[in-house]
Amino acid sequence: MNKGDVIAKVIVIVLIAVFLGITAFNMLTLKTSPAVNARAAAPAGAAGGTASPGTVPAGGAQAGTGSAAAAGGTAPARAAPGTAAGGNAPSGAAGTAADGQGTAQAGTSGGRSGQSPAATGSAAVRPAANAITVSAKTMQSETIRQIVKLNGDVTSRSEVNVVPDTSGKITRMVKNLGDTVRQGEIIAYIDPSRAGQSYSENSVTSPVAGTITSLPVTTGSTVSAATVIAVIGSLDNLKITIYVAEKYSSYLRKGLPAIVSFTSAPGEEFAASVSAISPVVNSKNRTIETTLSLNRNDARIKQGMFASVHLVIREETRTLVIPRAAIKDYNGDSTVYIIDENSVARRVPVTLGLTNDSDAQIIAGLKAGDRVITAGSVTDGSPVRIAQADLSAADISTNTNQGR
Repeated sequence: MNKGDVIAKVIVIVLIAVFLGITAFNMLTLKTSPAVNARAAAPAGAAGGTASPGTVPAGGAQAGTGSAAAAGGTAPARAAPGTAAGGNAPSGAAGTAADGQGTAQAGTSGGRSGQSPAATGSAAVRPAANAITVSAKTMQSETIRQIVKLNGDVTSRSEVNVVPDTSGKITRMVKNLGDTVRQGEIIAYIDPSRAGQSYSENSVTSPVAGTITSLPVTTGSTVSAATVIAVIGSLDNLKITIYVAEKYSSYLRKGLPAIVSFTSAPGEEFAASVSAISPVVNSKNRTIETTLSLNRNDARIKQGMFASVHLVIREETRTLVIPRAAIKDYNGDSTVYIIDENSVARRVPVTLGLTNDSDAQIIAGLKAGDRVITAGSVTDGSPVRIAQADLSAADISTNTNQGR
């Protein structure tokens, strides 16, 4: 044997020794590794029996009488102290594999003993990942009104025009605009003289007590027996005159409520009601003259003011109301989409009643507690999520029960 052969054999022996040493080290590491021991515990527990669907044995492992796979051979699993073989190992209990193959360490279940997290049923009502974001309104009893928007003028209810008894020229105006006068009090003097004739001045007196709201003439004006010298009215007894279209005549009646606003009081509303209705229709503009009385006097409301009037011609109380935007047409029928207990959109046909510019009354098809989709493009069966509200299963259940 030459020197080269000896060296080659030595190298081979050294490589074999190194390989055996690495193998032995790896085996020793496997035996003492907690991760491997935990994995070995699962088959050991599985041999003892099969867990029912949706449940996890307490401790996450089940000791049994079957065989547990272990490095270097197969050995029967041994139950933890105080636990019968084949039973459920308590949480945290440890079983020991035979032949010194290491300790099988029981895992810990993800949920409570005997129940997995999926068993709570919360996943059934949680919105899907691809859910459509919508806005919704929960149905409850409300009031809906049908309103007609009109304009009107504020006038005095007891307004009187003052005219002279004779024609002539006004020589003196005794009273001014806004003055308060008593019945029989002098307002002005008129000289009825004509060329070549001389007469004494005649006085013009007020036929009623009140406030002078208009003085259409001045000193020096020539007037006749038909000329209005002054207008006298009561500032404490005002009315609002409006003209209602003929098509609403069947709804007009005394006592109808109205909401009045004035430019002099922006953002403020004043309550009024219908106090008088003309028995005829104006043939020129097809309207009915209607008088409103304010429910209370207010010093800011003055004769001659312009009034914006919202006349309530119909009203329904304690009824279901939804925005008109929520109503869809499906094959010629009015329908809405509601959100069911599984956060899924369902199409429901409805019967409409009273409507106005923004809302509609629901006579049939919905009940109190239903959640109606008011904004969002959905179809029947679409998974939905309510905007700005990520409701949990408990929240949805609570809201549904309270609404019903």
